[in-house]
Amino acid sequence: MASAAAISRTPGGPGPAESEVACGWRCPEHGDRVAELFCRRCRRCVCALCPLLGSHRDHPVGLALDEAARVQKLTQQCLKQLEIKKQQEVGNRRQIEDAAEKLKAHAESSKIWLAGKFTELRLLLDEEESMVKKFVDKSTQHTLQVYREQIQACGEQIDLLNSLSNRVWSISQEPDPVQLLQEFTATEQEMKQQMTLGELCHPVPQSFEPIKSFFRGLTEAMQRTLQKPLDVRLKESLGPTHLSDFTSYPS
Repeated sequence: MASAAAISRTPGGPGPAESEVACGWRCPEHGDRVAELFCRRCRRCVCALCPLLGSHRDHPVGLALDEAARVQKLTQQCLKQLEIKKQQEVGNRRQIEDAAEKLKAHAESSKIWLAGKFTELRLLLDEEESMVKKFVDKSTQHTLQVYREQIQACGEQIDLLNSLSNRVWSISQEPDPVQLLQEFTATEQEMKQQMTLGELCHPVPQSFEPIKSFFRGLTEAMQRTLQKPLDVRLKESLGPTHLSDFTSYPS
């Protein structure tokens, strides 16, 4: 310990504060020695004896300070990537929210259109009108529920990214290299998992055009039928043998 303290005060070596921090971390295998190296295979700080005589013999090692500097760069890259990913999720949520609003407006306009057509056939199609409106509402609510779940998932992912960003930032600000490496090692796997950008979300819009097309055709077919005089329609339906039955029917 005395020799380590003496070395830390030699010109060109680490300063007193740096030496004091380093001396605070002891090798888990050689407790009387300072953990000044980092074993890249085992991902832990070790002393100078470990790669020579200890359990880390022949393992690739480097100075803890150098490894800490490399980790600092990695954390900065991770922070940038996390911010990009968070902005992507924010954009995804905005797209879903916009799609939800458009869906609501489209659903209302579709119901208004349906109501107008059913007015023409109110005596015959009141029950059908109510059923179709319920179908539109059910489809709308189902899709909105999917959108809400997607929005919630985006929010949870954003919260996760914010939490990880805070932890990564805290690691990047750690002055103690050994503590920094230990915290980074504990978070490294999660950081790697979040470094890859997710997929952009493009919500599939809900459309009620098939319903509108069906009832438009039904209305037009009924209009074509009703435009004919009643006696003509009856004759076409019953045949010429019953023509005399409707000779006195008003046109």
